[in-house]
Amino acid sequence: MRALDDMRRAFQFLTVLPVGRPEPRPLGEAAWCFPLVGLAVGGSVALVFLAAREAGLPAELAGFLAVGAGIAVTGGLHEDGLADTADGLGVRDRRQALEAMRDSRTGAFGVLALALTVPMRALALAAAGPVAALAAHALARGAVAGAMAWTPPARTDGLAAEAGPTSAIAALLLAAGIGILLGWPAVPAAALAAFAAGWWTAKRFGGHTGDTLGVVQQTTELAVLLVLAGA
Repeated sequence: MRALDDMRRAFQFLTVLPVGRPEPRPLGEAAWCFPLVGLAVGGSVALVFLAAREAGLPAELAGFLAVGAGIAVTGGLHEDGLADTADGLGVRDRRQALEAMRDSRTGAFGVLALALTVPMRALALAAAGPVAALAAHALARGAVAGAMAWTPPARTDGLAAEAGPTSAIAALLLAAGIGILLGWPAVPAAALAAFAAGWWTAKRFGGHTGDTLGVVQQTTELAVLLVLAGA
């Protein structure tokens, strides 16, 4: 079934979970189910948070453990993208910035970006509760599909160029539905954060890359958690 193969392709790209070998089709065709993958990742985060709390750990420590679990499930895919993009921002020339983002080494800007955002996500999750993780991860993956569809690839090669055309409508509707059910106040914040991150990185780098998609995901996830922490 094509839908099942799309799910495998999406899980293969967004997580390190063993899902078999999907058909070699463009990633953009599987973007509609990104929010479902996000829901699964958020579920693992929520389960670790609940287990830590059940073991008697304080909410703040449970939040850090849960965020760590999410990073483990995704292989740090989006965090790596955030760090690489932050390093690219330190280079003024656009072409050189794109090359700097391909460097496997993490520079000072990348370290600072992670040092700020990872604790913020953990503390916001501690305040918002485990259900917020489901909404945050689903909405953030929907945002990735939106950025893939509505901004051009910044390079002629690489992940963004090879993903092919992406139809984001189904992904966004699915993400919004999950968000409304699990944390409706965060849906407008997610939309604003995703648009701002996608527009700004596309303007700075001439389009999207796999790394800038990580920025969109991380920004949206953090925005949702912050809003739900204060709700």
